[in-house]
Amino acid sequence: MSLKEWLNERPGAKLDEAESEQRAAERERPPAPFDPRTQVSADAKYIVKNLVLWFLVLPALLGLILWAVTHLN
Repeated sequence: MSLKEWLNERPGAKLDEAESEQRAAERERPPAPFDPRTQVSADAKYIVKNLVLWFLVLPALLGLILWAVTHLN
């Protein structure tokens, strides 16, 4: 008995086959079109993340470091 035959005899094998067929059908289906009214693009998320990092987090962190250096002698 080969490994493939043994695996196909186990109880969950038929469920695995159905699941793999379903996943294959999902891969073949084209993605839904982008709707700018309800979805946020990956570019917008990237830009906002970088803006928050460079204009909020970094100045706050540098301000804390500057305060610590000048006040904690």
